[in-house]
Amino acid sequence: MARLFISLYLIIALSLVGLSAGLERVFFTQSESTNAQLLGPVFEAAMQQNVDIPSFIQSLGGTQQTLNLADIAWSDNDLKKLHNGQAIVLSDSNITEQIYILDANTQLLEISLQINRPNSGQFILYSVIFFVLLGGVIAFWLWPLWRDLSNLEKTVSDVKPNGSIAQNNISKTSLIYPIAKSLNNMGRQITQLMQNQRELSGAVTHEFRTPLARLKFALAMNPPAQSNPWLGMQQDVNELENLVQEMLDYASTDARIPEMNLAEIPIKQLCQQLVDRLKGSHLSTLNVMVYGDDPHVLADEHFIERAIENLVLNGKRYANEMLDIYVIKQKDVIQICVEDDGVGVSQEMRKKIFSPFFRPDESRDRQKGGAGLGLAIVKRIVEWHQGNCYVTEGKLGGAKFVISLPNPFN
Repeated sequence: MARLFISLYLIIALSLVGLSAGLERVFFTQSESTNAQLLGPVFEAAMQQNVDIPSFIQSLGGTQQTLNLADIAWSDNDLKKLHNGQAIVLSDSNITEQIYILDANTQLLEISLQINRPNSGQFILYSVIFFVLLGGVIAFWLWPLWRDLSNLEKTVSDVKPNGSIAQNNISKTSLIYPIAKSLNNMGRQITQLMQNQRELSGAVTHEFRTPLARLKFALAMNPPAQSNPWLGMQQDVNELENLVQEMLDYASTDARIPEMNLAEIPIKQLCQQLVDRLKGSHLSTLNVMVYGDDPHVLADEHFIERAIENLVLNGKRYANEMLDIYVIKQKDVIQICVEDDGVGVSQEMRKKIFSPFFRPDESRDRQKGGAGLGLAIVKRIVEWHQGNCYVTEGKLGGAKFVISLPNPFN
């Protein structure tokens, strides 16, 4: 906005100054100096030919008077011109011009002439030309802006069938480039949201199909209560409920950034409390230990605990016997590492592992992976806290998931 204002201000200011100076030179300056400059040599010739000077001056609408040469402080150069019969032209700042010349008696003759001021027709012509040229300058400045705005209008009006808008190609030198850049970012976000919605729909369809098919088959058998088919139906219902909850949780993080209740949290203590809470259920078959420092992080306790819990439950699915949690304090960051002794994550899968609906096991075995949203939720929560997360190879031989948060007390 500042760039647009400065540019418009400068073009108008420079145009006003330039046009005023140029047109006044054409219309006014020349006409004001024409009379005396042209008549000076005429009076010199008239004096040499003994013309009746008073009558000649009267015919020109001027006046005359005789002065002493010493009445005016002349320069040596002007005195020399006067004695050589040349006329000296002077003008005042009001309405007259004076021609000074020596007569036959070496008396100084002062001839006063009225300045020819522009008439009303000249002033009207001057005004018309001035405003037409000013409009042309402003139109010249506005044309690139109008062109870019037209291109931008065509771009945003062309909505694709998937709901996204095309990228515009506005030059970086354009005055509306920041707007074009923001629209491009908005278009990419819309495309990403539409892609997420399609992936969510596809995942829902795929994940719901198997338990629903099992339920339909079991219902057709009409099993008695508490029989194995009946218990299988109950497990399928629980599986569908967990799927719905997981997708609702991801959708809630995808909609907007929530209000963060930031506080100083002892992160190692939080990890230990989380392990103690899950020990009797999800982690009952594993040896889980918490190691490292006990620094404080500035974060929302609910969301950070949710992110760590998702990493722990993800490690539990693939761990054989051991699951270790490390808290490492560094100068600029604080790292929370969750390691398991499972098969690990291959190099080519590490960049995709935090993507929504991605599961490294191609068989999509429900006993191993969920809907592929747990790690995506972790990434979203860490980004809310201006941190990052990644996966690498751990000391136990399996995967090592790392949450890296800014250290506010470095």
